[in-house]
Amino acid sequence: MKIADVQILFYAIDPTSDLHELAAHWLEDAINASEPFGLAWPTITQFLRLGTNPAFPGHMNDEEAMGWVEEWIEAGVELIGDADLRWELFVELALASRRSLRNAIDDAYLAALAISRGTTLASFDRDFEAFVRHGLRWEDPRSP
Repeated sequence: MKIADVQILFYAIDPTSDLHELAAHWLEDAINASEPFGLAWPTITQFLRLGTNPAFPGHMNDEEAMGWVEEWIEAGVELIGDADLRWELFVELALASRRSLRNAIDDAYLAALAISRGTTLASFDRDFEAFVRHGLRWEDPRSP
């Protein structure tokens, strides 16, 4: 199984992004692949919260943002919970991040979730590279 972070979702729907075509193709391929694809609940909530914030260029209205999520779910994207996530692993990753704790929380959580579930995490964010030595399988869509 693969999961994606919120950046992939934003780039995939934002035609003004330099990574739009790459992200849109990656997301479409992931949704249509034989390997299962999922989104963690925090990724979805970040997408909805940030994507509807008028401070961001290209923000969406509430219905549009919810519509994207509904479209992905209808296409077969699985919603990923965190029942398998262990506190100790989360702490290990949060402390291993190159960023301050307040800025590492979301990345450490998503990486710990991917490790706990044995999934590959896809992200353009190179901060995830710090978690590879802790067992994260990380895929950067820019890499062949």
